[in-house]
Amino acid sequence: MKNLNSSEINDRVDNIPSDRLLTVDTTLEHFSIITYTVDLEKLRRIIPNQFDIYTINLEGVQYGLVSAVTFIDKDFRFKKLLPFLKLSFPQTNYRAYITDKKTGEKCAWFFGTALGSKLVFIPKLLWKMPWFLARYNSKFEIKNNSYKKYEIEISAKNANATIDISNENLSEFNSKGFDSIEEAELILTHPVSGYFLRSDNKLGKYKIWHPKMKSSNGESITTYFQKFESLGLLNVEQMSQPYSILLTDKIEFIIDLPPKKITTKN
Repeated sequence: MKNLNSSEINDRVDNIPSDRLLTVDTTLEHFSIITYTVDLEKLRRIIPNQFDIYTINLEGVQYGLVSAVTFIDKDFRFKKLLPFLKLSFPQTNYRAYITDKKTGEKCAWFFGTALGSKLVFIPKLLWKMPWFLARYNSKFEIKNNSYKKYEIEISAKNANATIDISNENLSEFNSKGFDSIEEAELILTHPVSGYFLRSDNKLGKYKIWHPKMKSSNGESITTYFQKFESLGLLNVEQMSQPYSILLTDKIEFIIDLPPKKITTKN
């Protein structure tokens, strides 16, 4: 399994998408992945049947995984269309980890995306993506290559969030329940295909690219995401104890737009 997943990550790193009119290039700063284990039946009610839910085994019980992925888009730009126009805004993606039954590809399912910019109307209207407007109040302090302070308050309709984490006291990468660290890295840090339910009840899909993520481990001081509570996946107590927190101060991303409309929901 180790060699297989190392190869899969390398293939994804090497497979840089060709530039198209709406290809986006951006640098994501203060990037965090806060992951939780969730009850499999609760997650199954939400994920369309054409996907399997990726699971890990903890003490004989199978769990699904969801993550809140938060970052600052530092210089978001369309590489061919107005390449000199660069935008900056905060963003949070709420996602689960799935497998495409047809191809076997390990992917991400997006419940929704919070955007700290009025530009949120573009993906909502053009591509019917489940994005929504949010207000962010952020404080970051990095010392000796570690986050002494990583604090974000997010205000949004039915999706308020509090993120107060640090990685001063580093711990080992948590791969408990996975077959290997490489398997955990592949699933948590390197899905390149993302699916979502459009507002017209059709499925959408888009792809991204980024180099292999150099992440460090964090710990939760306070973590809460109303979005997961509204979906019926996690309660307040569960959200205070993430499965893992991964942090990286900066990473390059390419987003292959526009998303594709692929099928109706099963």
